[in-house]
Amino acid sequence: MKTKLIIAIAFLFSFTKISAQDIITKKNGEKIMVIIKEVTKNTIIYVDYNDVNGVLFTIDKVLISKVKFQYGKYLNVKNPEKNPMYFFDDKINNIMINFSAIAGNTLAVAYEKNLKIGQSLMIEAKIYGIGIEPEGEIKKSGAGLGISYRLKTASLFNKESYRPKHILHGVYIAPTIGFSAGKNTSDYYYSYNSNQSTHELSHRIFYFGINYGKQLVLQRRFTIDYSFGFYYYFGKDSNTDEYNQLNLGNMAGSNNKLFGFNLRIGFLTGKTAAIKNK
Repeated sequence: MKTKLIIAIAFLFSFTKISAQDIITKKNGEKIMVIIKEVTKNTIIYVDYNDVNGVLFTIDKVLISKVKFQYGKYLNVKNPEKNPMYFFDDKINNIMINFSAIAGNTLAVAYEKNLKIGQSLMIEAKIYGIGIEPEGEIKKSGAGLGISYRLKTASLFNKESYRPKHILHGVYIAPTIGFSAGKNTSDYYYSYNSNQSTHELSHRIFYFGINYGKQLVLQRRFTIDYSFGFYYYFGKDSNTDEYNQLNLGNMAGSNNKLFGFNLRIGFLTGKTAAIKNK
């Protein structure tokens, strides 16, 4: 009788112990048997269920899919990248100068605005003839306008960190359309016949293409953005040979094809109240 009583008490004790454990399920499916001590805004503090010394551990919520408490309730952890509150302190407007365009005698100023998490819209205006004149160029004039829709291609979260990167940070692809019109007067020297001539070239074109780049946000205040692009253009263009390539500052090419390189440096401004999560 005593033996049965002891077994029954031991069974009840073990059942109580088993039922008193909390279960944390990570996003990779791994389950941890724990005793949760505290749930904070960003983390969960716990001890290992089998640790008699009760050493405290902390796990970021971003690594967790759900938590089951010992009393049967669940804590479902939503994807933090879909929650705009994590980016509430991030400024969503970015004003940039394109230094690769300046090297092509073009002043290019860009304005980027975050639309929602992982997406932004950028408009860049260009004025030809303000910048560093390349060798042989006499005069350059005109203007251009480009619009890009940026889509982030990677997570804003570090694998081992809870605090996300800035909402405008990261690698992106950007479908781009634009318009350009201008004139360019240059001296050309032809080595094969030692002749020099002056050409006045003009263009009025539309273009579309895609950019691939990365934007770095420094101290959540400044940005460094670099990208490469390929574009197709159509319209009026008197730049007809390899010596008379179409030069749009940060873009150059001929035969209806343009290649671009951008190096933009900017600063962040504005508020984040307009961030939407839809």
